[in-house]
Amino acid sequence: MKKKILALLLTGVMAVSVFAGCGGGDSSSSTSEGSSAADDAATAEDSSSGSTEGDTQVLNIRTTSFGNNYDVQDMGWRWMMAACYSGLYRNVADEEGEHFVLDGAESVDVSEDGTVYTFHLRQDAKWSDGEPVTAHDYEYGWKRLLDPQYGYDYASFVFNIVGAEEYNSGSGSVDDVKAVALDDYTFEVTLKQADPTFEAKLVSTPLYPTREDIAEAAGDQWGKDWTLCVYNGPFCMTGLVEDNQMTWTKNEYYWDAENTHLDTINWYLVAEDSTAATMFDNGELDVLQTSGDYSRKYQSEAEAGNIQMITADYPGTVYLAFDHANGGSSGLMGNVKIRKALAYSINREEMIEAVYGRYVPAYGFISPAITLDGESYREQVDEPMLAEYNEYAGDNEALQALFQEGLQELGMDTDLSKVTVTYLSYGSTVEDDAFREYLQQTWQQNLGITVELNTVGDYSLFTAERDAGNFDVYYGGWYSDYNDPLDYLATMKTGDFPSVSGNYSSEEYDSLIDSLSGEGDNAKRLEIYSQAEQVLFDDCALIPLYYSTKEYFVQNWVKDFRWSSFGASQEFYITYIEGRGN
Repeated sequence: MKKKILALLLTGVMAVSVFAGCGGGDSSSSTSEGSSAADDAATAEDSSSGSTEGDTQVLNIRTTSFGNNYDVQDMGWRWMMAACYSGLYRNVADEEGEHFVLDGAESVDVSEDGTVYTFHLRQDAKWSDGEPVTAHDYEYGWKRLLDPQYGYDYASFVFNIVGAEEYNSGSGSVDDVKAVALDDYTFEVTLKQADPTFEAKLVSTPLYPTREDIAEAAGDQWGKDWTLCVYNGPFCMTGLVEDNQMTWTKNEYYWDAENTHLDTINWYLVAEDSTAATMFDNGELDVLQTSGDYSRKYQSEAEAGNIQMITADYPGTVYLAFDHANGGSSGLMGNVKIRKALAYSINREEMIEAVYGRYVPAYGFISPAITLDGESYREQVDEPMLAEYNEYAGDNEALQALFQEGLQELGMDTDLSKVTVTYLSYGSTVEDDAFREYLQQTWQQNLGITVELNTVGDYSLFTAERDAGNFDVYYGGWYSDYNDPLDYLATMKTGDFPSVSGNYSSEEYDSLIDSLSGEGDNAKRLEIYSQAEQVLFDDCALIPLYYSTKEYFVQNWVKDFRWSSFGASQEFYITYIEGRGN
């Protein structure tokens, strides 16, 4: 075995103080290399030492919805799970960019051939009821993820483990799954073949540990009743008023509790941006995410130094998907020229300014937040749609001619005034309504067609309409679960994620994705990623709109605020309050 020295400074502070637990059983960026957890924690401790007198360590946050799934293996409510639980690694971001820190693991060894990972766990890590976190908790959690009776969506994350896919499919035994506790604090994982994406997946909550005694005792209520949970992360969920407020408190049993400064985090459910803005202005909220006119207002406030503003790339791409299976309600979506005419007629810069006031125009699928070898994928690979888009952008005559060529190829009437395209979406925010109106007007004015809006009230109705095929184009997006281009590209492989891909299918594309299996050379992987993404845009498999970004407005008394693209959306593990004076 060789000692694995991770380039992303996987270190942590070992000091911990253990007091009474907080309960449990009874009740997005720059891509440069970041600092270690030890450095982060020391910075927070040094800067806050003796300076927070008179400040209560309470943080008040706004959210627009509360989750109802507390099962880490189910990726339920990820932004909460990754802050109240601890996996082998933690992914955090700061002004220096995204980086991993060791969390539940103290060190890791990797075999020379890259197939055997041996994780040495922290022996001072405990659950919020005071019980130790052991390798058996990781073994149980990972094998529960694979258990076919639960049908977890993210089981495929670990299919490369020896025996994993066979157990999940019902053709193998749980005893053959090579994710095992060698002793209380040594967890060994054996892969079928070396996988450069494996470590990136370890920050995802489905690969967090689960206590067997707690989960089995909860039975069918596991993941549904928050009062049955125990936690091994920096915070514990200790209160919930439905549709109003959720409370987290510091987990005194967390291995790095000494460097966790906040005592309480209050989450307030505030649906309206106007209400949230008033609360932020009054100091009732410490951190705010907003958009549109409010975003512009607070950008000015930040420029004046009245508040802090944090912006970063986030691994999400919002796009429009087609009905590739049936050609859509109009029967036109099977033609690539028609798809391209729709894609190229949208002025993304104008749309973003008019509707959102933030985000980055997208001319590819993979977000700039995704890195390979520590550098943004988008810095290494040109956006594949941009060159051809520029040939048509703003030229309505050329766009209409392209659409008509597609109609001609389908043997249909080329009179554009007789064409109706149906756009399916849901949501009732100001931005939702503004985007629908913008898209409808854009396509009608630029292409001379009629756009019918099929707008439904919620996601369940949306999926029903989508599955019934009552659309030509629908609003979609992909937010990556781990930091590798493959997490994007795999969604477009035939049959794997039809709700994401619109049932797109290409033998050439599938062959490229398959060729990545077992390929450990990142230069070759980059070449294949680039080729696969180009195939998507030669086919106009989707219409990218914008790359998501993080934008936080933070009161000046909030210090060392952190976020994450692949773990908790907002990380508070070293955040503290200084200067609020209450």
